Order: sequence, then C-alpha cells, then structure tokens
Amino acid sequence: MLLTKSKVERLRMSKQNDSLSITRGMIKEQTTKEQSDKIIANQCQIEEEPMEVDEIVECVICMDIVQNKKTLEKCSHEFCKDCIDIQFKYRPQCPICFTAYGKITGTQPDGHMEINRDKRQKLPGFVEKGLIRVYYSFSDGTQGSEHPNPGQRYYGTNRTGYLPDNEKGRIVARLLRVAFNRKLVFTVGRSRTTGVDNCVTWNDIHHKTSISGGPENFGYPDPTFLDRVLEELAAKGVTQDDLVEVSEDIIK
Repeated sequence: MLLTKSKVERLRMSKQNDSLSITRGMIKEQTTKEQSDKIIANQCQIEEEPMEVDEIVECVICMDIVQNKKTLEKCSHEFCKDCIDIQFKYRPQCPICFTAYGKITGTQPDGHMEINRDKRQKLPGFVEKGLIRVYYSFSDGTQGSEHPNPGQRYYGTNRTGYLPDNEKGRIVARLLRVAFNRKLVFTVGRSRTTGVDNCVTWNDIHHKTSISGGPENFGYPDPTFLDRVLEELAAKGVTQDDLVEVSEDIIK
C-alpha cells in the first residue's frame, strides 16, 4: 500500500526544512539579506519537485515502510517479508485483496449439512422451476481453543438456505459444501440478528433463508445474489477450481 499524500507531504516538508536550515547556515555570514532570500527561494523551488510516491510502499501489517520486500505471486501486493511470512502461518491469504495462497480453515464447530432439490417450487426472479434447499444443523457444545470463550458452552442452531436449481445455483451449492468441509460457513460468536453471545452464527457467507420477500427479508428476487456469494466464497479461498472436491451428485 502506498503512503498517503499527507504522509508523503510530511516527509517532503521535513526534508525541505532540513535542507533550508543547512542553506541558511552556509549563507548566513557570506551574503546580504536580499541575496540570502534569493538563494532560499531558489532552494524551495528545487525542493518543490514532487517525490516519487510510487517508490514509497507501506506494509499494511506493521504500518511501516516495507523492509526486505516480498511480492505475492498472484496479486502482486507487497509486504515486509517477515510480516507476511508470519501472517501466512495463521492464514494463507493476502490481507489486502484476500487472495488465497493455500487452504483456509475456519472455526466452525462440528455439524451436519444436507443439500436436496425441490422440483415443485420456483424462486421469484428465475424462469427455471425447482429450487435447491441447503440445510444445516448444529447441536449445543463446548467451545474449543479457537473460539471466543474456550471451555464455555455454545448454543447450536438449525438453518436453511435456498438456491435456484440452475447451473450457477448448483455451482454455489457445491462450493458451499467445500466451505462447510473447511469449517468456513459458520463460527461461534455473537448473533447479528439476536445479539446472543456464544452461539453458532453465520461467518460472512450470505444465504437466502426465505424464498420470497426480496433482499430486505433475506429472500428472492435478488438478481446479483449468486455473484455476491461467489465473491464471498472466493474471499475465503473457495473458488470454482475447488469443485473437484465435491461431485454433482451431492445435490440429492
């Protein structure tokens, strides 16, 4: 990440002030005031030339100038080598654009997932008849070391999501299975809808939990929903390259 304009300006002004101090010291006893002002004015004009901002890179991890720069292969973002190496030990993902550099595993507790078809119903906004129902079930349990309050109980949940039974809907359903296997769909924490702590809750991969009612009611129609879910899955390292991990017949 490049330094902000204000930071670059401060660096430039500091450099300019240092240079002017030296200039004043050199000319103090050798020139008249008029000559001194003219020299200083010329010095300011020289120093006003813009710095090459692109050459100054800030590491978003340590928030300092990049040291021993390491450029990530896929996304070309740059970091201190030590900073990004430590980051990747915990989460192999670019902290700027979230490009994955390995499989990411979440903190979802043990649970159950089913994917099945209902050929009789139709989702608003789609011409295809039929829908895919994604069902999740989690029992109550005890939080592990990866959760907010290790050793304390957490509350389970049952959730159902709906997808269109078309090509893109089937792709999303299979990728949700991949994400579930990697413990990425849910986590343990505070529910955004109920405000209850220590419960199984969504982990930033949105689902349509209603068939109708539009986006404001977590339902259809919503023309861009599937594309947004694909982006959310990709942010967690789950892409169409991972479809090989689950077969099409996982949708019953």
